Amino acid sequence: MAELTTRWERLEAWLFDNDTREFTVYELAGDLKIPTCEASALINAYLAAQRSVNPTTLYVLKRQGRTRNAVWSVGQRTADARIIGGTLFEDVAVKVRRAFEPDLQRIAERNPRAAKYADAKIAAVMDGALKVLAAAVDSSFSDEDGD
Repeated sequence: MAELTTRWERLEAWLFDNDTREFTVYELAGDLKIPTCEASALINAYLAAQRSVNPTTLYVLKRQGRTRNAVWSVGQRTADARIIGGTLFEDVAVKVRRAFEPDLQRIAERNPRAAKYADAKIAAVMDGALKVLAAAVDSSFSDEDGD
Protein backbone atom coordinates (compact mmCIF):
# COMPACT_ATOMS: atom_id res chain seq x y z
CA MET A 1 0.00 0.00 0.00
CA ALA A 2 1.35 3.43 -0.95
CA GLU A 3 2.16 5.78 1.90
CA LEU A 4 -0.07 8.87 1.96
CA THR A 5 1.53 12.23 2.61
CA THR A 6 -0.23 15.17 4.14
CA ARG A 7 -0.35 18.55 2.45
CA TRP A 8 2.27 19.99 4.77
CA GLU A 9 4.56 17.02 4.14
CA ARG A 10 4.19 17.54 0.41
CA LEU A 11 5.31 21.16 0.79
CA GLU A 12 8.16 20.13 3.07
CA ALA A 13 9.43 17.72 0.41
CA TRP A 14 9.42 20.61 -2.07
CA LEU A 15 11.11 22.91 0.48
CA PHE A 16 13.83 20.32 1.03
CA ASP A 17 14.94 20.87 -2.57
CA ASN A 18 14.20 24.61 -2.60
CA ASP A 19 14.98 25.83 0.92
CA THR A 20 17.32 28.62 -0.15
CA ARG A 21 14.92 30.39 -2.45
CA GLU A 22 12.03 32.74 -1.96
CA PHE A 23 8.80 31.80 -3.69
CA THR A 24 5.24 32.92 -4.31
CA VAL A 25 2.14 30.79 -4.31
CA TYR A 26 2.16 31.05 -8.12
CA GLU A 27 5.72 29.75 -8.41
CA LEU A 28 4.92 26.89 -6.04
CA ALA A 29 1.85 26.01 -8.08
CA GLY A 30 3.89 26.08 -11.29
CA ASP A 31 6.70 23.94 -9.88
CA LEU A 32 4.28 21.33 -8.52
CA LYS A 33 1.92 21.61 -11.50
CA ILE A 34 -1.09 22.19 -9.25
CA PRO A 35 -3.76 24.90 -9.11
CA THR A 36 -2.91 28.04 -7.16
CA CYS A 37 -5.65 27.29 -4.62
CA GLU A 38 -4.00 23.92 -3.88
CA ALA A 39 -0.59 25.59 -3.49
CA SER A 40 -2.19 28.01 -1.04
CA ALA A 41 -3.69 25.06 0.84
CA LEU A 42 -0.21 23.47 1.07
CA ILE A 43 1.20 26.68 2.56
CA ASN A 44 -1.66 26.98 5.04
CA ALA A 45 -1.27 23.34 6.04
CA TYR A 46 2.45 23.87 6.62
CA LEU A 47 1.79 26.94 8.76
CA ALA A 48 -0.73 24.97 10.83
CA ALA A 49 1.79 22.14 11.29
CA GLN A 50 4.63 24.46 12.32
CA ARG A 51 2.32 26.24 14.79
CA SER A 52 0.99 23.05 16.36
CA VAL A 53 1.72 22.15 19.98
CA ASN A 54 4.46 19.66 19.09
CA PRO A 55 5.61 20.65 15.61
CA THR A 56 7.66 18.22 13.57
CA THR A 57 8.30 20.47 10.58
CA LEU A 58 11.92 20.81 9.46
CA TYR A 59 11.58 24.47 8.51
CA VAL A 60 10.05 27.70 9.75
CA LEU A 61 8.04 29.18 6.90
CA LYS A 62 7.70 32.95 6.90
CA ARG A 63 5.91 35.51 4.78
CA GLN A 64 6.77 38.97 3.52
CA GLY A 65 3.99 41.03 2.05
CA ARG A 66 0.29 40.35 2.04
CA THR A 67 -2.19 38.14 0.25
CA ARG A 68 -1.44 37.58 -3.43
CA ASN A 69 1.82 39.51 -3.27
CA ALA A 70 3.21 37.40 -0.43
CA VAL A 71 6.73 36.08 -0.83
CA TRP A 72 7.51 32.98 1.20
CA SER A 73 10.83 31.65 2.46
CA VAL A 74 12.24 29.59 5.29
CA GLY A 75 14.55 30.73 8.03
CA GLN A 76 15.37 30.62 11.69
CA ARG A 77 17.74 33.54 12.21
CA THR A 78 17.15 36.77 14.13
CA ALA A 79 16.70 38.52 10.79
CA ASP A 80 13.87 36.10 10.01
CA ALA A 81 12.22 36.90 13.35
CA ARG A 82 12.40 40.60 12.43
CA ILE A 83 10.68 39.87 9.12
CA ILE A 84 7.89 38.06 10.95
CA GLY A 85 7.54 41.02 13.32
CA GLY A 86 7.32 43.43 10.41
CA THR A 87 4.68 41.28 8.76
CA LEU A 88 2.72 41.24 12.02
CA PHE A 89 2.78 45.04 12.09
CA GLU A 90 1.55 45.24 8.47
CA ASP A 91 -1.24 42.76 9.19
CA VAL A 92 -2.42 44.63 12.28
CA ALA A 93 -2.27 48.02 10.52
CA VAL A 94 -4.39 46.76 7.62
CA LYS A 95 -6.93 45.14 9.95
CA VAL A 96 -7.18 48.25 12.11
CA ARG A 97 -7.75 50.41 9.04
CA ARG A 98 -10.41 48.04 7.71
CA ALA A 99 -12.11 47.82 11.10
CA PHE A 100 -12.83 51.46 11.80
CA GLU A 101 -11.67 53.82 9.07
CA PRO A 102 -14.68 53.33 6.72
CA ASP A 103 -17.15 53.98 9.55
CA LEU A 104 -15.35 57.12 10.70
CA GLN A 105 -15.14 58.36 7.12
CA ARG A 106 -18.85 57.79 6.66
CA ILE A 107 -19.59 59.75 9.85
CA ALA A 108 -17.43 62.57 8.48
CA GLU A 109 -19.40 62.53 5.22
CA ARG A 110 -22.74 62.61 7.02
CA ASN A 111 -21.76 65.17 9.62
CA PRO A 112 -19.12 67.67 8.55
CA ARG A 113 -18.80 68.91 12.16
CA ALA A 114 -17.69 65.40 13.15
CA ALA A 115 -15.20 65.18 10.27
CA LYS A 116 -12.39 66.87 12.20
CA TYR A 117 -12.83 64.48 15.12
CA ALA A 118 -13.07 61.43 12.83
CA ASP A 119 -9.93 62.44 10.94
CA ALA A 120 -8.10 63.04 14.23
CA LYS A 121 -9.19 59.63 15.53
CA ILE A 122 -7.89 57.88 12.40
CA ALA A 123 -4.59 59.77 12.66
CA ALA A 124 -4.28 59.04 16.38
CA VAL A 125 -4.65 55.31 15.88
CA MET A 126 -2.56 55.05 12.74
CA ASP A 127 0.18 57.44 13.84
CA GLY A 128 0.01 56.89 17.59
CA ALA A 129 -1.07 53.46 18.73
CA LEU A 130 0.37 51.64 15.75
CA LYS A 131 3.72 53.39 16.21
CA VAL A 132 3.79 51.99 19.75
CA LEU A 133 3.12 48.55 18.31
CA ALA A 134 5.86 49.01 15.72
CA ALA A 135 8.30 50.06 18.43
CA ALA A 136 7.40 47.03 20.52
CA VAL A 137 7.80 44.71 17.54
CA ASP A 138 11.14 46.27 16.57
CA SER A 139 12.53 46.78 20.07
CA SER A 140 16.26 46.42 19.95
CA PHE A 141 18.07 43.60 21.63
CA SER A 142 21.33 41.84 21.01
CA ASP A 143 21.39 39.38 18.14
CA GLU A 144 22.40 36.04 19.57
CA ASP A 145 23.04 34.49 16.17
CA GLY A 146 24.84 37.52 14.75
CA ASP A 147 22.25 38.22 12.04
